[in-house]
Amino acid sequence: MKRLIAIALLLVACSREETVTTTTAEAKPVAPPPPTADDARKVIQSSMAFGEYEFTDASYSLPIAGSMMNEPQRAAARDLALAGWLEVEQSGDAALTEKARNDKRFLVRPNGILDIVPLAKKEMGSVVAVRAESDGTVSADYTWSWIPNDVAIAFLRQKFEGTHEATATLMHDGTQWTVLKIAPR
Repeated sequence: MKRLIAIALLLVACSREETVTTTTAEAKPVAPPPPTADDARKVIQSSMAFGEYEFTDASYSLPIAGSMMNEPQRAAARDLALAGWLEVEQSGDAALTEKARNDKRFLVRPNGILDIVPLAKKEMGSVVAVRAESDGTVSADYTWSWIPNDVAIAFLRQKFEGTHEATATLMHDGTQWTVLKIAPR
């Protein structure tokens, strides 16, 4: 009888279904493929970073007092006078013409400095290379140029000539590519 009970217990024990619990590692999100050159161009062109990049180069500051001007500033004042934006007095001091007084780009600060801004706007060129980086970001090399306005053409045309090169670092925020930073090349 003891044998029958032992065999019965053995059969019961062997017939139990074993539940196997498995764990799966969390799937890491797959990085999206880098944007195409055309997509990278659209992202860069529409970003605030592109508008802010080298923005201060699109302005010019000039002392109103002739005694405070250096030679390049005197030359700029003469060129602006020839274009009708300034009057240069006998003393060398500069004064805004009616044309400049009615133009929001000419700002005279209380300290006697004339700021002229903006002088140009940026125009996006083409994206020449897109590279995926090991940290998940993407580097996009691109070209851009300045489009000078009528004031800049009067005295700083050569400053805005030519094509410039820069690299934008793009990152994916989970839904779209955005510009992290822009640096000159």
